[in-house]
Amino acid sequence: MTLENLKIADIVKEDIRLAGFFQDENIDFCCNGHRQLQEVLAEKALDPEAFFQRLEAHKAALDAKGAKEDFFNAMTNEELITHIRLNHHMFTRQVLKELDVYTSAILKAHYRHAPELLLQVNRLYGGLRMELLEHLIKEEEELFPLILGERYAEARVLLEATEEEHDAAGKLLATLRSITSDYTLPDWACNTFKATYHHLEALESDLFRHIFLENSILFERF
Repeated sequence: MTLENLKIADIVKEDIRLAGFFQDENIDFCCNGHRQLQEVLAEKALDPEAFFQRLEAHKAALDAKGAKEDFFNAMTNEELITHIRLNHHMFTRQVLKELDVYTSAILKAHYRHAPELLLQVNRLYGGLRMELLEHLIKEEEELFPLILGERYAEARVLLEATEEEHDAAGKLLATLRSITSDYTLPDWACNTFKATYHHLEALESDLFRHIFLENSILFERF
């Protein structure tokens, strides 16, 4: 089977470092990783030959730096959940703490520069923050204990709602990226403004990998 006919998530499963490539190409590999690459390329009117040339060049550059990263495929449920909690859940909570300070600061300091933009960023961030913090708690207190306790039938009941929450967070991030013109900095951006955009992009990148590990690796086991 050619890459074109594979699901996007199946390509990333072979090497999670490719997540960055798909993110740069604005192709969803986490919430919609179940879609065939061929379908997505046609939808975006991307030339397959040129796309695969870029992909092969990216893979070659990665391979020159080291071995592929597919460690998560061999992890037990407990190991994968521990990895998700220690790496992605902790990161999300930490970056949200910093963004709480930054988003409030730039709204106050630069409101007169771009009131509509800053109000939108503040509202969307507030919604995303609430969505993510509640989501993390539900995973840690409900879903993960069911999986670790091998109560898989009960865990499966929660999977649809969990994936819907992933979709909701993804849509909020997509809207933030759109209204900020892909996090393009205005001429008047101060260091705090730059840090805000940097942290929002870092949150987006980490969350995409977080969702991929759950939707396409952990949840597919059930």
